[in-house]
Amino acid sequence: MIKLYSSNQCVWCQRLKSYLDSKNISYRELNVCSEQNAADLYRLSGQNAVPVTVIGNTVIVGFDKTAIDRELEKIQQ
Repeated sequence: MIKLYSSNQCVWCQRLKSYLDSKNISYRELNVCSEQNAADLYRLSGQNAVPVTVIGNTVIVGFDKTAIDRELEKIQQ
């Protein structure tokens, strides 16, 4: 399961969601603005910026295509 922590006004979050959608990758979006549980999980991650993507045990901060593709390849094998 891929988790994507995002916020409503984050341009990079929108770009990341579009990127994952274009690759037909399913993910669970946890909006830190509107979902209390997501905000709690976000604070627990120790990150202070969105987007934050969790793929397996890997946490990727920001829209880092290289890191995201590398982790997606691992879980698709």
